[in-house]
Amino acid sequence: MKKTIIGLTAGLCIAANAIVSFAADTVLPVLDKAQTAILITDPQKDFLDEEGKLFALVAPNMKRLNTIENIETLMETAKATNVQLAIDPLVYTKPDLNWSQAGTLQKQLLEMRALYADSLDPASFEGTGADFYEPYKKYIKDGQTIVAGPHKMYGPESNDLIYQLRSHGINTVILAGLVANLCVDSHMRSLMENGFKVYVVKDAVAAPGEEAYNAALVNYSMIANGVLTTDQVTRILN
Repeated sequence: MKKTIIGLTAGLCIAANAIVSFAADTVLPVLDKAQTAILITDPQKDFLDEEGKLFALVAPNMKRLNTIENIETLMETAKATNVQLAIDPLVYTKPDLNWSQAGTLQKQLLEMRALYADSLDPASFEGTGADFYEPYKKYIKDGQTIVAGPHKMYGPESNDLIYQLRSHGINTVILAGLVANLCVDSHMRSLMENGFKVYVVKDAVAAPGEEAYNAALVNYSMIANGVLTTDQVTRILN
């Protein structure tokens, strides 16, 4: 048992060091922009607006990382370099309130009416916590961005994201958004399982506390193809 614990601890240290070494590496990946998408999970008011129901949960981590500004930089970069931008929102609607098998966090979100709109009619989103963060709308609603049907748990298994990416010829995903240890982590895993190359942008995510954020970084370094910064992404694509 002692050897197992020592081995696990050593593995986690190696993973943490891998994050630092990759992010600091001057040899960045060369990507085919025609087959690459920048994917942002849950860029919505409840997470990103100061009045949002979940803002306080991730605000300290977002402030330290400059998350809100970095996500916008990624969106700007996508548009400026003709890289596909994709959005995968988390939205709950009235029928979801009757779920009998919701998970622990899902129950809490449903009780709070977080990320909630009465229906999937886009008109019903306006002004709700499920609505897109206002400064991002000019990028999301330009008619060129992939907006997947809302996912309902953490990953894209319950929506059309993977179909949309494949239908647009995408094989590489630069991943960012909310929340680092939940939806971002789950999207990373699902995309990797489905054969995509995935790079996670470590300063364009946020988590409920530094411990959760660091746990997410360990997972990214062990599973994804790489962990990048926003600045590195802009250098790769420009």
